[in-house]
Order: sequence, then C-alpha cells, then structure tokens
Amino acid sequence: MSHFACKAFSALEKELKDDLLECYVEAQQEIEETINSIEGDGFSFDKLDKLFRSLHSMKGNCSVCFLDPLVGVLHKLEEIVDGMRGGYIQYHPYLGELIIVVIEKVYDLLQQIYRSHVAESALRDELQQGLDKIYAEEDDSKRPEMAAALLNKSHQIVEAAKEEPVATTSVIVKVDFTEEQKHDIELFIGFSQKLNRLLGYSSERSERILKLCQLINVECKKPVDRAQLSAAAYMHNMGMAVILNCKDDEEAKRQAEHNHPMVGAKLLAKHKGWEEAVEMVKAHKERFDGTGFPEGLVGSLIPQGAFILSMAVMFIDAVWGKSGSEYNKSAMRAVQMVNFESGKGFPPHLIESFNAAIRKVLVAKSK
Repeated sequence: MSHFACKAFSALEKELKDDLLECYVEAQQEIEETINSIEGDGFSFDKLDKLFRSLHSMKGNCSVCFLDPLVGVLHKLEEIVDGMRGGYIQYHPYLGELIIVVIEKVYDLLQQIYRSHVAESALRDELQQGLDKIYAEEDDSKRPEMAAALLNKSHQIVEAAKEEPVATTSVIVKVDFTEEQKHDIELFIGFSQKLNRLLGYSSERSERILKLCQLINVECKKPVDRAQLSAAAYMHNMGMAVILNCKDDEEAKRQAEHNHPMVGAKLLAKHKGWEEAVEMVKAHKERFDGTGFPEGLVGSLIPQGAFILSMAVMFIDAVWGKSGSEYNKSAMRAVQMVNFESGKGFPPHLIESFNAAIRKVLVAKSK
C-alpha cells in the first residue's frame, strides 16, 4: 500500500500540531452543526456562507502547517460549497453528507500523519479524484448520485502524489532606507515605544508587527515599498494617544478610537516623503467588504499595505496579547482568525500571502 508524507509538518513542534488538531475538530463541529441546521431548519445563504468560511479556515490552517496533500482535498470541497453560494451547484442531502464524511476522512489522514508521519495515498487520492469529478460535472442533476457513489466507493490504490520539497527561506527581510528616512524611522521607533508603554502594550509589539508585515509583503506578487511599510507599522497606532485624554468618558473614547487612523495619518504626514505610509495608516482599519472605518472604503480603494498591516496586527495581538507576556494562546487560532476574514476583512489573494509568510516562520522556528 502506498503512502504519502508531509515532512515539514512532522518537523513542527508538538504544541503547534496539537493546536492544529484541536482547531480542526472545532471547525469540524461547526461544519456539522451548520449542515444539520440546513437539513433541519432549511437552506439559507447565510448558512452556506458560514459553511464556506469554516472550510476556508480549516484549509488555511492545514496550508500553514504544510499539509498540502490534504489541502487539495479541502480546497475542492470548498469550491463545491462556493458553487452552492454562487447558485450553480444545488445543495442536496447527499452533498451535505459527503462534506461531513470527507472532513472525517481527512481528519483520519491527519491523525495518521501525526502519529506515524505517513498516511494512506489511496484514501486521499480517492477523495481528490471523486471531488474533482463532482465539481467538474456540467449536469448539476448528476452530482447527488456522484456524491452517493463516492460515499460508497471502495479504495483504489493509485500512484501517490509526489510531495515537493519545502523551500526554507530566511525570515529576515532587509529594508534599505535613505539617510533622511533613517532619521525619521528612528523617531518613529521612539514614538512607537513610548505609546506602547502608555497604552500597556509590550515594548516588542511594533517590531513583531513590522517583521510579519515585511514577510507577508515579500510573498505578494506586487510588493509595496518596504520603507513605507516600515513607517506605517511603527506609526499606525499613534492616533490612539488621544484616548489617554478621555479618562472615563466612554463616548469620547469610542469617538477617539474611530478617528485614530486619521489622527495617526496626520501625525505621519508632518514628515515629508511618507505619502504611501500615510495612506496605509489612514486605511488600516478599513475592510475589504466596505464595513470598516473611518471612511468605509471597499476593495481596491484600500491600499495593499493597509491590508498587510491589519493582518499582521490581528495575528500578533491574538498570539501575544496586550502585554506580550500572554504567549499561551494558540497560533493556529490566530491563523484561523485571519483566514476567516478572507473576502470580508481581507482580499483572498493576500490571505494566501499571509499563509505563506506564516509557513516561513514555522519552518524557522522548527529549526
């Protein structure tokens, strides 16, 4: 019997792999509950959207942890559910049952890799090929029958998918500054460190955010200027200083928080040559779907650097906590949080850049 391995996954720390398994089970329960709700209370777009996002988060976690052979199966399942959201694939109880069973089988494969570093190729290949055919079928009326056949199909031994070696890349991104920029950056670092102390944040928070921003940026097809991104990473939160003057006035605090991107952008704009960084700071609380603030910008109207900054902030604060001494939180949960925002808070293509950056971090940590 043929087997496949995920060597990079096997090399990860046990704590991280345990986190992945726990998050997988939680997402699995969410998916089963959603499908049961569809079966019991009826179909709705909101339920399909929740199902899609749970699958997407599950796939993102597996992708970050180098489980590529399993990611392919989950991706095709995700595409089928996306087809349901788009209206060109009709939901059917057989398809609902198939989703539950495929996720169970993928979990079985995941446990095999966790325990013995290898898993059965036949099961993975059967799932992948069956889902590929269901998704590619042009006659939608045939899909339920195909789903039922896949549920009952016996294992077929085929050649195992060949795993590509994982490239190990440095997590240190070099940024070249002009002499004028160096002077400004030193000021920005000082501003950032002082504000972090006043707000009760860790002194390392800005550096962690900056490093992750640069790693995500490297993975983008069209990276933004590294120096401008550095300035935005240090200065993005400067507008929060206004909150310190609000004391116990909750309404004033709420208004100050809403306005802080604009305030921070104005402070940065006082220094010449940082126009791109100013736009990043101004928009770092905007959301891809238009539900962010302060201007409610949508889609491509939001600078790419603002999305990169927002993803890095979400991840770092989720993992490290406000004080920086709370590193007992699940990194996989933080990855899951970011991936859940695909198409809502962040553009899907930048989620892929984020996942690729986190993979590099995990490789470096495992060594």
